Amino acid sequence: MSTTADIVDSITRLVIAVDNLLKTDTVNAIVSLVRRFGIGAPVKVGIDALGNALNLIIGWIAKLEQVAAIPELLEKLDPALEGLKAIGDKSEQEMRDMGMEALAPLAGAAHAAHLVLEKIRAGAVVILQGYLPKQSLTSLRESVIGVKATLKALGEALLAAPPPTTPAPSLGAGTMPLLAGGTT
Repeated sequence: MSTTADIVDSITRLVIAVDNLLKTDTVNAIVSLVRRFGIGAPVKVGIDALGNALNLIIGWIAKLEQVAAIPELLEKLDPALEGLKAIGDKSEQEMRDMGMEALAPLAGAAHAAHLVLEKIRAGAVVILQGYLPKQSLTSLRESVIGVKATLKALGEALLAAPPPTTPAPSLGAGTMPLLAGGTT
């Protein structure tokens, strides 16, 4: 069974393959033909539309990366959770005996809050690390950015001056072209 990381990594490889395809001599030859025919501007409109779609995809991936970063954020809360745990591990009487009369009523609530927060943290880490692999998402975003850059370069190439046309070969002096199947 494929994991989310496997799927994201496969999509990343596909995007990289598309980017490599766009960088081939064949695509460059197509760009040259489009320029020769003088239709670079309308084709560039289509390429720009693809670029805009890729911008949306990059934005979505960035949002997924933010969600995937939640486990790291929760790890940074560990010192606060430890403090909450320390308060929650004491009974109300122990708090009073330590001279913390004002905090004594919070002991039970701190214990309950700590248990709930630990369960939420553990669940979030398991779910998010399993379903949103941060490194895979980063690789995917970078590969989509690469395709966008390649498309932008192709779009610019479409609007460049057409390549010079090669003159038709000369038939040489004194020769006549063949007419209706005749010979010279």
